Amino acid sequence: MQNPPRGNSNPANPSASSANLSSSASGSHRTTGSGNPNATGSFNISGLERRQAGQRHGESSTTVNVVNAAIGHVRIGDLLMGAGIVSDEFIHTTLASFEDRGMPLGKILTISGYLSELQLRRALEIQALVNERQLPIEVALTVLALAHAENLSLPEAFAKSEVVQPEDQMSNKLGQLLTGAGVATQNELDDALGVSQASGLPLGHIFCYRGLLSQQLLETALLGQQLIRRGSLSRENCIAAVARAHGRELALEQLPFNAGFQRLMTRSTPRLGELVFEGEFIADSDLITALQLSLSSGIPVGAAMISCANLRPEIVLTCVEMQEMIDNELLDSQLAYDTLFRIREFGYSFERALAEACTHGTLKNQTARLVELLSLAGQLRCPVAALPADVHERIALHYNQAKDVTKILLQENLTDEHAVYCALRLVYLIDLGKIEVEQAVAALDIACRTPLFVDEALYRLGLKKRTRLREPL
Repeated sequence: MQNPPRGNSNPANPSASSANLSSSASGSHRTTGSGNPNATGSFNISGLERRQAGQRHGESSTTVNVVNAAIGHVRIGDLLMGAGIVSDEFIHTTLASFEDRGMPLGKILTISGYLSELQLRRALEIQALVNERQLPIEVALTVLALAHAENLSLPEAFAKSEVVQPEDQMSNKLGQLLTGAGVATQNELDDALGVSQASGLPLGHIFCYRGLLSQQLLETALLGQQLIRRGSLSRENCIAAVARAHGRELALEQLPFNAGFQRLMTRSTPRLGELVFEGEFIADSDLITALQLSLSSGIPVGAAMISCANLRPEIVLTCVEMQEMIDNELLDSQLAYDTLFRIREFGYSFERALAEACTHGTLKNQTARLVELLSLAGQLRCPVAALPADVHERIALHYNQAKDVTKILLQENLTDEHAVYCALRLVYLIDLGKIEVEQAVAALDIACRTPLFVDEALYRLGLKKRTRLREPL
């Protein structure tokens, strides 16, 4: 067994560890940024500063910290670091290496050889006791550190620490909430629990991988579970909210524009609240209020954010579209944030903001491909040879000319905005190796004749999976 780098925490002095853990869990969203503190004592910081702060702590976003702090949730990585089992740097390095594979941290640590399945199971049991408010964090860190250092079972570690081990309470377990809401049967739960024990994968992942549960519904259930632990939501209301969300999903799946919806595990895709928050369209306090309202009232998170923060409905739709693109590996999170920045700062349409985010940052000159697509799809109002000399000159250059060529084509009325922005998006996807030129031409033709957003044309061509349910307009 390879030993991971240990943290600075001293297991014999859990107060120091718990102080650091409390700071990490509760104060990470109070990063000092520009401006003055508001009435609550927290700082108003820009999305860029939030992302920079998250990157300094090995995370791409601080949104998870904001939500976890508000609902009082302690993560497994925090416990392992607080108990001195692994270092902060090691956790973040490991996550950076494996996050694209969609695996949870605990599973990553076991397959990497840094924790055994037994050691991980002990840590998960301690985490559950802490999050169920059955065990103070200081005691949890002491017991976990002792169990790890001396290879003790949890009952032995509790006994040696002279701490009475709390009885396990099943009332708020994820599986119980899902069966109570009618999402899964008891037989399905028992079977999934067996697979979870054997594989080390979380129960929710097993349900998602088997197509019994969408990730969106899983996130709803997990949030409800955490709000129960905090005392902000009753178990009965949580079960009712999950049941309503499940029923709403089943109804939406029957609509024609959601045909082919697939329940996929998409761990690397930012959540809706995360995209909206990082795009600076909602404050952290409004985000928390919206999440709570969503569960207590049984309405979608997007609708709750519109209600709580006067968020424009088109921003929610934009974020859902980009989530599906990320699910399908047709976009990455950074480009999604760049798109939202262009919408917020310049007032661009989603179509334009996305096209520019995808193509303006590259060094390659893809203007020849852009002109080719427009011509092949019949969206160029003159032959390629008759294009202005400025266009031909820019096509011949060896660095990115997409912005200038687009501007010339529109100024000279040689194409329209919808066509050129769709074509720019398709140029990016061709360069990414996701579609062929012939498929891009077909998608552009459909998008311009319908008219449709170009990614919706890709969906109709079977080149993109439906992973996010659409509400009727």
